[in-house]
Amino acid sequence: MYQLRAARMDELTKLTELCVQSKAFWGYDDAFIRDCRDKLNFHPADMEKSHICVAENDHTLLGVAQLLFTDEIAFLERLCVAPANLKTGIGKSLFGWSINTAHRAGAKRLLIECDHHSAGFYQRMGAREEEFVESRVFPGQQLPRFNITLTPSRRSAGA
Repeated sequence: MYQLRAARMDELTKLTELCVQSKAFWGYDDAFIRDCRDKLNFHPADMEKSHICVAENDHTLLGVAQLLFTDEIAFLERLCVAPANLKTGIGKSLFGWSINTAHRAGAKRLLIECDHHSAGFYQRMGAREEEFVESRVFPGQQLPRFNITLTPSRRSAGA
């Protein structure tokens, strides 16, 4: 069993490593992982400017989700699950946390720009693909962007 809770400052390095392992799981080469490592890094400022939730079991970090807000839009900045814990419900729980947190913060929409490998997960969670956008890490690479309209009936989606 695992629990969801707020991330702590002393966990940022471990959360970065969890995200690197999660990205590497999809077979990307070392050069690609090195190139996107800065985007995967958690920094102390992230604790102030975003909401970060971790899934934990017996002091082991299993997954992480991070939300940023701009006006009435919430951005799912990242949702990563340790490779050994894929398909265990942790991603779904973290996504549910994201929906609920965005809704409570007054967001009207949740936007998700994701890796092609995770597009199917977001579709299963009810997100609607709306367009492709240029990667912030690799200019010229197109990533799918998903949207969820946050209404009262979406409050407990995925939870």
